[in-house]
Amino acid sequence: MKSVGLSYLFYVFCFALPFSQFLNSRLLFLTTILSFLLTQHKFSLKALIVQFWDLLLFFLILAIGLTYSTDLTLGLRQLETNLSLLGVPLVVYGLGGFSRERMNNTFYAFAAGALVAGLICIINAAVSFTKTGDYQVFFYNQFTQPVDSHPTYFAYYLIFIITFGLYLLYYELPKQFVGPAVVALLFFFVLLLLTGGQTAFISLLLTFAFFISKYTLEEKTRRESLVVALVGTMLLCMVVVTIVFRNNEQFFSVGSQNDYWERMALWKSAIAANTNPLLGVGTGDYNLVLNEYYREHDMNHFAEENFNSHNQFIQMYFSNGLVGLFGLLLVLGRPLYVSVTQRNLLGILLYFPFLMYGVTEVFLGRYQGVVFLALVHQILISQQPDPSVAIEPLKVNKL
Repeated sequence: MKSVGLSYLFYVFCFALPFSQFLNSRLLFLTTILSFLLTQHKFSLKALIVQFWDLLLFFLILAIGLTYSTDLTLGLRQLETNLSLLGVPLVVYGLGGFSRERMNNTFYAFAAGALVAGLICIINAAVSFTKTGDYQVFFYNQFTQPVDSHPTYFAYYLIFIITFGLYLLYYELPKQFVGPAVVALLFFFVLLLLTGGQTAFISLLLTFAFFISKYTLEEKTRRESLVVALVGTMLLCMVVVTIVFRNNEQFFSVGSQNDYWERMALWKSAIAANTNPLLGVGTGDYNLVLNEYYREHDMNHFAEENFNSHNQFIQMYFSNGLVGLFGLLLVLGRPLYVSVTQRNLLGILLYFPFLMYGVTEVFLGRYQGVVFLALVHQILISQQPDPSVAIEPLKVNKL
């Protein structure tokens, strides 16, 4: 009975993640504390460390980086942002792992929260548009402002939902839920078009390629044909939207919608500014050192905007050196390795976008990115293998 209560609290935490950072962070704290009190299994420090040793190592690297930082305020704030790397594994340990049913329920709770967030954003944008006549309230930062979320993170939430939703629709979803699922997926895809840039579109290509290739190699059913038609529609819309924005750059002046930052210059700057390749400049000093480098090399605009490197791998090398980069690669590589060895195709599809976003964004720069990485990481690491699903997903309730 205690574990049931903990499970429901965990689902509420997942539900709040897309639309309220304030509520979600407090729910995580509460759930972490209760996970020790409500768990049904005997506590084992060894089992806990085995479950999240890579996240713990990554956090320790950040903590060590604080010891040679001069800006302790920023460094401590960075550690606070990354505390969910420890909190989420503790909660998952209290739950006792992830069965396929719990994994699906987690997705449903998270998707419901994203649905609420999307409705809030659309309603707010519509009201603002009636008052100002400014169409840009439907795009990027202005669009996601009501839920206090950066559009980059919100776009990845949507990629996760679309990928997971297509997988359930293709393999498992009961017949009576097919229609509502299609409508919901189209709604989430429209939200993605309003919030995501080119990185978001590229991150979905592997998912789309997976379903198209499966469809061409297998016996075709009405259910699978429906999914591939949906995938084709999304792919066509992505191409059209990309062309429209590129050909109307001045009209669609929606800031970062087209990813117009000079990323190559940012990447080179962060690499060149690192005076300690092994340990980096410190967990708290990356802003100070990088802005100083910008000013010394006549890149004042970057300094005024306080741009980071816009590359998670380079950012870790810059702040924590090769040691930090190694820790990041462990965190990103372990779930993929587990998914590959278990032949968990869904796990590979869900985790792949983290690699894509790592090339163009610092997705661990905010709580929304850190907690979501920890959540997906632990879902894949702690999932209890189901051979019938992992090797060849069970096909039921075909149309």
